[in-house]
Parts: sequence; structure tokens; C-alpha cells
Amino acid sequence: MRYDVVVVGGGTAGCVLAARLSENPDGQVCLLEAGPDYGPLAEGGWPDEILDARSLPSTNLWEAGGEDERSLGGRLVGGSSAVNACAVLEGSRADYDEWGEEWRHERFGPFLDLARTELRTARANTDEPGPFHRAFVEAAMAAGFPLLDHPNDPLQPVGVAPYPANVVGGKRWNAALAYLDPARTRSNLVVEGETLVDRIVIERGRASSVVTADGRGFDAGTVILAAGAYFSPSILVRSGIGPKSELAQLDIPVAAALPVGDRLLDHYGTDVCWKPSIRLDSETAAHEREHALFQPHVVLKAASSRCEPGSWDLHMLTWLGNAESTGRYEAYALVFHMKPLSTGTVRVRSTDPREAPVVERGYLSRDEDLTTLLDGIDVARRLAATAPLRELLAEEIHPGQTDPERYVRETVRNYFHPVGTCALGEVVDSDCRVFGIEGLVVADASIMPTIPRANTNLTTAAIAERVAAGFD
Repeated sequence: MRYDVVVVGGGTAGCVLAARLSENPDGQVCLLEAGPDYGPLAEGGWPDEILDARSLPSTNLWEAGGEDERSLGGRLVGGSSAVNACAVLEGSRADYDEWGEEWRHERFGPFLDLARTELRTARANTDEPGPFHRAFVEAAMAAGFPLLDHPNDPLQPVGVAPYPANVVGGKRWNAALAYLDPARTRSNLVVEGETLVDRIVIERGRASSVVTADGRGFDAGTVILAAGAYFSPSILVRSGIGPKSELAQLDIPVAAALPVGDRLLDHYGTDVCWKPSIRLDSETAAHEREHALFQPHVVLKAASSRCEPGSWDLHMLTWLGNAESTGRYEAYALVFHMKPLSTGTVRVRSTDPREAPVVERGYLSRDEDLTTLLDGIDVARRLAATAPLRELLAEEIHPGQTDPERYVRETVRNYFHPVGTCALGEVVDSDCRVFGIEGLVVADASIMPTIPRANTNLTTAAIAERVAAGFD
């Protein structure tokens, strides 16, 4: 069968695109996803671990492969929106303005609002955070950080607050539930789970079909890649679209020579960890009997010494969990750089789509990023020395006496917000069409040329909303 549109990747962007484009009853739409499709929520097929918004799932994840053991995101219909922390945050207006005239916040903002509404975003339940998280908020306020009415308020760039979350009745309201469920009864929409895409067939400069790893073909009038910042570039390269040198190494004919896989950006950071006081141990144990320890839905937005005035470049989150070695609680402040300059790459390992790409993250390749994270550690320590938090923390476990610079370099971790590998202006035009190839669009986090200083799920959904709105 020939489809008007084949959407590759059933994550956040793919769910939005499939739902919006199938609103036209005259267009045949097919959504392909490598992971399982658990179907409509009402049918009861979704695993509790995926739905429970209080904790992060450990299944249905893409594995990185090789020496990199970090997950590459969610592998199921719903994608990373089905396994994330449910934060619905947006970057600063300047973050979107720098993407170009067509993406300025005044034009892109309505799509952010639309996605926020469709994801059924609500303020976090402020009664759920435990004693450590509550003390963190109070200490931040005592240290001079305002309590924000809304973390997305552009007039209050710095401060602390529970963050808006796509949580409905305790369920992680992922993009499949928000967008696909209302669309699944449409006769012009086909959703194919467990379908790993190999490549796109390019004929005479035009995308004509999608080929899966098991050799099936899906003919298409238009192909939209929505496989994310790791897998959209991988599929493009296997299709002959990418750097000439990489294509030559893989013995793939060149369909379009473009800097695919370059400019990988991700928020990344480190942590500060403390041993709780006896009081915090006791109060936490009582709280845990009724609430999950994870997901306090609280964020501190702070500015480093390098941050431009009137903005922020740090996120600080609290986490409290059991130490595997001792069985006792440990209290963490997770510190993330939200506007890093360091970039990495995504490269195809082989022509076998079952092999994970080679991800060179490039963390701390720019010294300025190290300075920002060191400032973040200083902020965390300042809060730990401020009442009421100081009464709940016994001692700093790490960095402790370790040199902070060494500690950051040894413990740097990602925030799971990869972007930039099919960037606007370099791989795709302002309408997300791949340069030099007709009928091929990329519409996911990979098109972001710079990274917004926020969790990227909302922005990714808004990108898909914008592309769908301009589709003809």
C-alpha cells in the first residue's frame, strides 16, 4: 500500500505528527516504531512501570551499545515521553529567537502553548515532596531565590518552584496517550509497532519509500523522520544523506552531502551528595511509606557567573534514595548545565540498523562549561549551609574533599535531552525539509540548532505541531 505520509519514529514528535496529519480524512498516514505499541490506554495493555509518574522506568529503553551503557531514550510508541520525568518546561524566548526568523518565540510560542494543552499539563502536587525536597525549597528562598508562580514565566528567569508536569491521575501522560489515543479509531491511520526502520529509498532526488530491517517496504508520498537526535541522523546516513567521508567508509552512495550527525548538544551535569541527619532519615522513612521518593517535581533555575543577565543556565533538582552499599538514604542535588557550548557527534557504526550508533558526547570540550558546573556545585553547597536544609544534612559525601574540577570531569552525566544532529540551516531548511531531497522532512529534537534551557519534550512536541500545521 502507498501512504501519503510515512512517519518514522513513534516518540513524542511521531505521535504528534501521526495524530495531526491523520485529521485529514483524505490522507493515508502510517506511523512506524521500533518498539512495542501498547495500544489505547482503555485496553489495559500499558505496563504499570511505564504509567507510574512517580518513578523512572527501567524497561523499554534503547541501549547505547559498545562501552557507553547509557540509555538512548524510550523504545516504544510514546518514546521518551513515556519514560521521562514529566517536566513541561520551555526555554527562554531568546533560545527560540536564535533559531531564525521563522522560529522566533512570537511565532513558535503558540505551538508551545498548544502542545502544553494537549499534554494535559498541570502544576505538580506540592503536598507530595518529602522533607528533604521541602527544605530545599525553603533554603533556596532563604538564600535569595524567589518562589516562582510559574517556572515558565519569562519575567522570572531565576527561582525555585514545583514544575508543571504532564501527569493525570498519577499517570505519566505520554504523547501516545495525549495524541494517538483520540486518533486510533481513524481508518486512515496505521500504527506499526516492533518495526525497525533501516533506510529511506531515494529515487531521482526524492524520498519514495521506507525500508525496514526485515526487508519490508512502505511507499510514501512524503517521509517524515521523527526518530530523535540519535536515530534520525543514523537513518539519513544509511539512506545516503550525510558527510561524504562517513558515507565512503560505509560504502554507501551519496544522495546528499550534508553535516548529518554533527553538533550533538545535550544538557549535562553532576551532583552533590550528602549523608542525611538522623532526623531526615526518620522523617524520610515515614514519608516513604505513603509516597515514592522520586519525582518531587521541584526545580531550581539559577544563573552561573557566565550567564547573560536576565536568564538562567543551571537546573538543580533534588533526589533522595537508598544507597546500595549501606541501605541508608542519600540526599542529592543534581546540577545540570542548561546552555552548554560543548558539542559531540553521532556516527553510524555499520549499515546494520540493529547496531546502535557511535555517540561521542563531547562533554566539557569547552572550558566555559566546566566553569558553569563548578558554579552550580557552589550554589548547591550554599543551599546546604542554609536553614532549614542544614539541619537535615549530616555531611557531604561527594565531592567532599575531592578537587571539584576533577570531580566534575569524573562524574559528568547527561540529562537525556539530545538535540542538534539534523540542525536547521545545515541539514534542513526553516520548514524542516532536508536540503537537496524532495519529499523528506525531519521533525524532532534533532533539528534544534541550539539547545533551549529546558527539558526538551515540550519543545519537541511543539516542533511537530508546527510542521504538521504547515503540511500540505
